[in-house]
Amino acid sequence: MNNKLIGIWIIRIVVSLLFLVSAYAKVYHEPSAYFSITTFEAKQLVPLGFSSEISSYLSRILIALEFSIGILILLPFYLKRIVIPLTVFVLAAFCMHLAIQIYLTGNSGNCGCFGTLLPMTPLEAILKNIFAIGLLVILNRLISKDKSKQITYQAAHLPTDLDPSAH
Repeated sequence: MNNKLIGIWIIRIVVSLLFLVSAYAKVYHEPSAYFSITTFEAKQLVPLGFSSEISSYLSRILIALEFSIGILILLPFYLKRIVIPLTVFVLAAFCMHLAIQIYLTGNSGNCGCFGTLLPMTPLEAILKNIFAIGLLVILNRLISKDKSKQITYQAAHLPTDLDPSAH
């Protein structure tokens, strides 16, 4: 294994763990998983103006998205074209939310990024997200282009007996 490949996998594992631990911490940081999700909804989503009903759906979608990104970063499918840009977008959206939270309420309290498993202020969470975005930019530069288009293109243009240029 060369150093480039080792670096690629270290970055993928670190970013994956950030998302998987974050999703897990929101679901199960208390003995009752239901209680922990409702706490996340009440402390994070309802203050943003979402109703209790919508926040229950939104919280589960957000947790599923974090879990999915954590898994997708480890898989080889569409990493450069879809997974990395989606992950950067999600992290940037979290940063914007946290910046608004700092502006409105100050840099105090637990942002909820890791539930109560790892309490951090909104500013600390922004710094963590910027670090993760930096890792993803490095990862994007280290990995080669997705081969899926090239393979399809090459398979579609295989020489045949009817092709005069093949002889």
